Amino acid sequence: MHHRILISLFSLASAVTALPRDLDLQIQTTSGPIHGIYNDTSSTVRAFLGISYAESPTGNHRFAPPQPKSKSPSDSPINASAFTGPCPQAYSHDNQSIWSILPYAIFNPAQMTEDCLSVNVWAPSVQRLRKEKSGKAAVLVFIHGGAFTGGAGSVGFYDGANLVREQEGVIVVTFNYRLNIFGFPNAPGLELAEQNVGLLDQRLAIEWVYNNIANFGGDPDRILLFGQSAGAASVDTYSYAYPEDPLVSALVLESGTSAIIENTDTAHRNWNQLSTDLGCGSGAASLSCIREVPFEDIIDAMTEGGYSFTPVFDNRTFFSDYADRAKRGKQAHLPTLGGINAREWSAVIPLNQSSINETQMFDTVYNSFSCPLREAVDLRLQQHIPTWRYVYHGNFTNLSPTPWLGAYHTSEVPILFGTYNLTHLQPRPGANEIAVSKYIQGAWVAFAKDPQHGLSRYGWPQFRFNG
Repeated sequence: MHHRILISLFSLASAVTALPRDLDLQIQTTSGPIHGIYNDTSSTVRAFLGISYAESPTGNHRFAPPQPKSKSPSDSPINASAFTGPCPQAYSHDNQSIWSILPYAIFNPAQMTEDCLSVNVWAPSVQRLRKEKSGKAAVLVFIHGGAFTGGAGSVGFYDGANLVREQEGVIVVTFNYRLNIFGFPNAPGLELAEQNVGLLDQRLAIEWVYNNIANFGGDPDRILLFGQSAGAASVDTYSYAYPEDPLVSALVLESGTSAIIENTDTAHRNWNQLSTDLGCGSGAASLSCIREVPFEDIIDAMTEGGYSFTPVFDNRTFFSDYADRAKRGKQAHLPTLGGINAREWSAVIPLNQSSINETQMFDTVYNSFSCPLREAVDLRLQQHIPTWRYVYHGNFTNLSPTPWLGAYHTSEVPILFGTYNLTHLQPRPGANEIAVSKYIQGAWVAFAKDPQHGLSRYGWPQFRFNG
């Protein structure tokens, strides 16, 4: 009898002790109450995955601007322990470049879903936030790349847990946005201001973060918006689209600016051809027809025909007159860090080649990455916007198995996120690679915490015209 009482009391004490820990995983949001998970056995990082920030963009909402997610009428917390499936996108047939052997070829197509507009949040445990005494945590919001036609916030290299674990007082957020024809339809039946709904998704996701991040322990007044490739281009265009209310406090452009977006299809050629392939004809009437077609059929036709859809000039989210807008002050006055990788172009070269054309390498990096970044930086300097630059030269065997690869396009991503262990290449990460990762993480976090002075105090000099 005494044993039973002791066991009962012990169980009760355990339950009481565990209760606050479990409550730390329950968060109130504008989408409704959610319940997350601890990302590791040490319970130092909380993860809240697959949180809807928008209503499902299906039926008549396909190709339409996103609508904020309505709050769940139920008091029961929404399970936020797993990623939402990636947004629909064409299948990749690349099986030769470095990307084919790294965790960017992201998923089984069966996982795709149109109800994909979700955010993922990695935050320190409540106990850590109290112990670190750093006040509310700075927030790093990442926009993934993929040429506006592929990718997802759930890609393994974008897992925010390691960055949050290694750095003090920081929260990491990733999210999905609509891609290819679903995000940038360029359809004859839509108003011009509704053609870049993927960019409108990005804005709504950022609004969701701004409105909810305090409940996770984050500071809505210290949000760093950073992106890579198409994500960096998105960050750059975002600064022009929302000059008066950017909601964020600093920007990072990794290997991309608005200048890398090229879409000259003013006649809706891709839409009309794809629509015809699907049996919906062409012209404005095709819009309602394609809205009824299963997204899997659209992807099949898009993959078969090799069609791709990217942002178009709409004078709402994407502009053709950036230089003029910057000179007129029509740009968010936000401290900006921008950089490129030394050998961006090597990422697209088949790995079985013994060498590459170094002249073509230089020309491509210079014309497609270095010059556009210099222009983006110069426009900011002319407006006296604090600006920093970098060139990444990291070359680690477990990420760059062929000598000529070097610092290719995307190679800084696993270093920044601390996810370099996800590769199956040998040798395993060494002390130098780990140290570089922590240094770069520290720089981004310092910038997020103090956009005006953080990088300079970190030892990173501000860029000048004569720098």
